[in-house]
Amino acid sequence: MTVKQVNEAELLAQVGRCMFGERLLIEHEGRRFSARVQHVGATGVKVVPETDLLEHEGAPGDINGVTVSYNEIKEVEVDGITYRLEEG
Repeated sequence: MTVKQVNEAELLAQVGRCMFGERLLIEHEGRRFSARVQHVGATGVKVVPETDLLEHEGAPGDINGVTVSYNEIKEVEVDGITYRLEEG
């Protein structure tokens, strides 16, 4: 897998390409977690934490995600490439 260090503008451009199920790394309320995209919106991204997916036994549409702001996204995987926000 290829990992690219990118600036915030490039990371957000890649998030805009996301479709349902793409993986994001989120930093939300002081903790980091991996999540899957449910919906990309104008003010943020609705995601389902991967731990919720592992523990879920119902139908796929039964999970309610959480909306996170774009500035909480630290990396995104699109087409086999991981785009990681440059630190600093």
